[in-house]
Amino acid sequence: MRWSRLPRPAILAVGLALGAAVTGGCWLIVSLSGGAASSTEKTVGTSGTLTLADSSLSFLQEGGGCTGLNGYSDIQRGAQVNVTGADGTLVATGELEGGKEAALGCEFPFTIEGIPQGSKFYTVEVSHRGGLTQIEDELRSGGLAFTLGR
Repeated sequence: MRWSRLPRPAILAVGLALGAAVTGGCWLIVSLSGGAASSTEKTVGTSGTLTLADSSLSFLQEGGGCTGLNGYSDIQRGAQVNVTGADGTLVATGELEGGKEAALGCEFPFTIEGIPQGSKFYTVEVSHRGGLTQIEDELRSGGLAFTLGR
């Protein structure tokens, strides 16, 4: 059979049918395999604090807020908090909230949502200050505590 002898509408109909069959087959494979990872992947969240434990490392602002000074100027509201999986891949990010004066110094809370489950362990790092390594249950329970100074 020669395609060139078929009328143009017949060729278009065959192409449309083949395209629909391929699209349907791909849809079937994705749905049988559990769907797209982003829509079915289960996640956890965590929270914690970073404390600048030496008064010379932070500046107190009016209203009780504080921010890092000198070599700690990266420690402030909006500083990035990264979570990497066991393979070193970045899996989630968050940021420091505003610093508040606390008994030990200047304390910056953070919360991170959307951490994919299933890694052997996770490393949580604030700015470039080194990370805490946690297993999933530890992440889920929150209460991560970073301290800089003293």
